Amino acid sequence: MRRILIYCKKSMFLPLLVIIFLVGAFLVDKPVDVFKGYYKILTCSSILVTDYIAVGGLGATLFNVATVTIFNLIIIRILDLRITGIIFSGLVCILGFSFFGKNIINTLPIYFGIYLFSRIKKIAFKNLIVTLLFSTGISPLVSYCIFGFGFPLYYGIPLGIVCGVIAGLIITPLANHTIKFHQGYDIYNTGFALGIVSVLFYGIFTTFKLDADTVMIVCDDYHYLLLGILIFVSVASIITAIALDRGTIKRYFKLMKKSGRLVSDFIRDFGRDTVILNFGILGILFTIILLILGVRINGAIFGTILAVLGFASSGLHLRNMFSVMLGAILSVLVTNLRDFDSTSVMLSIFFVSGLAPIAGKYGMFAGLFAGFIHVMFAPLALEMQGGFDLYNNGFASGFVACIVVSVLEAFKKEN
Repeated sequence: MRRILIYCKKSMFLPLLVIIFLVGAFLVDKPVDVFKGYYKILTCSSILVTDYIAVGGLGATLFNVATVTIFNLIIIRILDLRITGIIFSGLVCILGFSFFGKNIINTLPIYFGIYLFSRIKKIAFKNLIVTLLFSTGISPLVSYCIFGFGFPLYYGIPLGIVCGVIAGLIITPLANHTIKFHQGYDIYNTGFALGIVSVLFYGIFTTFKLDADTVMIVCDDYHYLLLGILIFVSVASIITAIALDRGTIKRYFKLMKKSGRLVSDFIRDFGRDTVILNFGILGILFTIILLILGVRINGAIFGTILAVLGFASSGLHLRNMFSVMLGAILSVLVTNLRDFDSTSVMLSIFFVSGLAPIAGKYGMFAGLFAGFIHVMFAPLALEMQGGFDLYNNGFASGFVACIVVSVLEAFKKEN
């Protein structure tokens, strides 16, 4: 039993989780329904927010999650890379967003663009793995070009491939520069870079009178099942981490002293056990928030929670997340403009975690303020980028981090 636990720890439980989703796909739906739903997923526009459970059903969505994650695990294996903190974050982020936006079809052109960049610049492809894993945040660009504009497929397919390849070509140099803009205080840096790419394409499409409208297609029919999965995974992670090494609790308190500013690698600094414990504790925090706010879980919310939990290995922990999330919740309560039944609001509340390093560095009140204004800025960011960037809150966080950190540093220097 201990050998099994050690193997799972080495792989950070990802293969096990993928197997559970793959088997689960055929337990909740008949095989014919799974594949029919999967076809619907592959051929939908996927623009933000498109819950794949609403499009193809739960079985097809779990199948999509499993296949996309397996594909990326194979890439990691072929490149002979070990799972570091940021690679784990990228893989879990892919897993989460495969519930609402990512599939095999809309990721391949982007990956090919990054591969071309590596060949042109004569850079080892494995050195671009971080950008590769996070690049598919703009995958709806490919799907919308193929299926969203209403073009015949002989126009749509080449357009989608070309746009995806171009996005892949430019995202690596752009992401390397955007981190300077927010000074590493937006954990979802690639989301910010992809937002800029999305603004570029959205502007071009608008110029040529090609309308791209965001949607809100969600399904909360499996609320209790998804809630049960979240609780089970969280509790199992905590128990497993402590069972493998009781000293992980002590290391966890040391981990919480870190600001989380980019680039952080908690696997390297504190070990896999501590990250697994952190993962589970954050999962319990999200469960409590859902229950207190009375939120029903749909595919988009569940995928968001998983994606955020992935950063338990590279920047997020209970101490630096709590105040920014509290600030976001207070923003909704105080402004009274939107409520917690809104999926977009809940996505903003969970993804405000991208600003956690601000609280980690400057304290609770700075975190509260950053979280408070983030919720107001996220809808504006969505209007700018048109919904092609799944990491819209990462895009918004980049601007918020730049503003808040610049002001804090200015007053800090004056004092």
